[in-house]
Amino acid sequence: MPESLHTRIWRETAVRQRLSSAVAVGATLLVLDGSIRYAAAVAAMAFCVWLAADAAQVAVGDYADHVVFGLLVFGFVAYTVAAAGPTWVVVSGALLGCWFLVDGVQHLRHGITRDEVGISYAHDGSPVTGLVKALLVRLAEPFLL
Repeated sequence: MPESLHTRIWRETAVRQRLSSAVAVGATLLVLDGSIRYAAAVAAMAFCVWLAADAAQVAVGDYADHVVFGLLVFGFVAYTVAAAGPTWVVVSGALLGCWFLVDGVQHLRHGITRDEVGISYAHDGSPVTGLVKALLVRLAEPFLL
């Protein structure tokens, strides 16, 4: 018998872990900024974004959260453009949003889950060059599918 989406979200997304992460975000902002309302608002938004990403992942498939995060980054870039923000923020945000969106769409389109990705993080060479190689392989993966 199939279980409801609500039950799957509760079990699979570890809502308590997301809540504790949101509390950590709020506590960090409270220490850095000192505004309780700002810290609580950002913590609540972070919690909602993480739950939306988890719900998309449960409903659509693995890597749907990357699509959600890519769209959120594009929203931030649009806000930065409207606020006449620095060009480097707009360009780097657009690149990051594109990568998240392409990565999520490609993995969903090909039906590849996180368990199937299997990127080897241990490459030949020193730890510095091995890390760079692993990072480049991961960044190029959505374009090579």
